This record gives sequence, structure tokens and C-alpha cells, in this order.
Amino acid sequence: MKRRPRAGVWLLLLLCSGAGAHVHLQQSSPADGSRLAAAPATLTLSFSEPAQLTALSLQQDQGRSWKLSAPPEAQLHLSVALPPLAPGSYHLHWRALSRDGHVVPGEIHFSIAP
Repeated sequence: MKRRPRAGVWLLLLLCSGAGAHVHLQQSSPADGSRLAAAPATLTLSFSEPAQLTALSLQQDQGRSWKLSAPPEAQLHLSVALPPLAPGSYHLHWRALSRDGHVVPGEIHFSIAP
């Protein structure tokens, strides 16, 4: 006689399968490591699930930095206007809150050619 798994076992398996799945960045524009011919007007971040940005800042290698405004609600694809950027290297730092309550940090490095 075969035994069928109980509903509690299925529920436990379902909960455990998603436990390690935190939000992660799938794509960005500009892309990490990119060298651009012209300054981008916007930043676009695409996540694996809707995420709420809790921090977003841009820093130029020469020391100038900007705190960027992020949408207040969780989104799968986020677009943010960038200030006018001069040629140079930039580091974008972000922190996203996933729906499971975990905060995930990230960085994107890009440069603009003279």
C-alpha cells in the first residue's frame, strides 16, 4: 500500500523552496562595466521580483555624488532620471527591499568616454 504525503509536508516543501530566493538585479541600463559614448539620461533597473529601493546614490570618481530619488512603491522595472553627467567613471550604489523582507545591496560601475 502506497502512502500519500500529507498536506503539511507539501506546505513545508513549498515554503522551503522559496526561502533562499531573494530579489536580485537581472539587468541594468547602463550595464555594469559599460563604457558609454554619451551620458545616459535615465537609469533603469530590472529585478527578479518587485523591489522597493531604499537607497540609491551615484558617485563620480572625482568625488561628486548625488542622492537619486527612487519610486516609493515596489516595482519590477525601475526608471530614474539622472542628472547631467560629465565624462568619467561612476559608481551607482543601490539597496532594495524584497517582498520577503530581505534587504539586498548592489553596485553598478560605468564610465562615460570624453
